[in-house]
Amino acid sequence: MVKWLMNGREVSAKTPPETSYGFVYELVLKDGKRYLGKKSFWGTTKKKLTQKEIEDRPSKRHKTWKYVTKESKWRSYTSSSKLFGSREVVEKHMLKVCKSKIDLTYWELAVMVERNVLFSDEYLNENLLGKFYKGKINK
Repeated sequence: MVKWLMNGREVSAKTPPETSYGFVYELVLKDGKRYLGKKSFWGTTKKKLTQKEIEDRPSKRHKTWKYVTKESKWRSYTSSSKLFGSREVVEKHMLKVCKSKIDLTYWELAVMVERNVLFSDEYLNENLLGKFYKGKINK
């Protein structure tokens, strides 16, 4: 499995700090192509309460579920993009660690614009924020 690198160093396997939300990344594929994206360190899911927890509720009107936050599978993550197919990832780089969801979205966009991903054949990215698409914007 390819390890994450940041500033040329391997990212430790320690749990990410709870103050960090996620990171902007760049993947380098075996064929030389690159892909930029973002990934959250944490995921939130709804979980049904146990029978004991339901009985302990102060009122029957209270919810029968709760939100549970757990660490995502970011260590083994390689992208949710369907463009990859069977391509092999040879390098994974963390470019920026962000403290909030809005920071994460902003910095992903900023890096993509800075690297001109929609006009470069080096990058597989086909759109920015699902609004600006490769081939639809004039140079």
